[in-house]
Amino acid sequence: MRALTITAILAVAALLGLVPAYAVDAPQPTKRPVATTTTTTTTLAPAPVWSDLERSEGKSCVGLAPVAYAAGWPQDEIPMLLAVAWQESRCQADVRGDNGVSWTPYQIHTKSWCRPNRYYPDGYLQSLRIVKTCDDLADPLTAARAALAIWQYGGWKQWTTWKAASTTLGH
Repeated sequence: MRALTITAILAVAALLGLVPAYAVDAPQPTKRPVATTTTTTTTLAPAPVWSDLERSEGKSCVGLAPVAYAAGWPQDEIPMLLAVAWQESRCQADVRGDNGVSWTPYQIHTKSWCRPNRYYPDGYLQSLRIVKTCDDLADPLTAARAALAIWQYGGWKQWTTWKAASTTLGH
């Protein structure tokens, strides 16, 4: 009786897939090819810092060009952006204008663009999820994205120096 019980247990276990079947006519497992995956390692470039970007050439902030492109600026508008940045700050991130409320090389007026106002209770740049606070503009890529959003909102006239910048480009 004990032998029958062990045989019954093994049969049930085999049906459940817990032990391999021993029957001669049981289907034999087929060997399946092992799927392989290829892992690609990507080395991220270090985040840009302002000191590396504050390069000017003539009346243009050429050091800002790669960041502007990465931020999504249209390629044909980047020369004007670089000329505006030169006119606004001479490419320097720490220049503070308008009693300290405009900063970054693009001189983003934080009181207008990233502070609460009656139209944007959290701030315009916050409503677009570009910044959480004005301090986020310390990041070069964030500042370039903010400048892009401001330009998309109202064009070059958002910067008082746009005409001077335009003449340096021969427009």
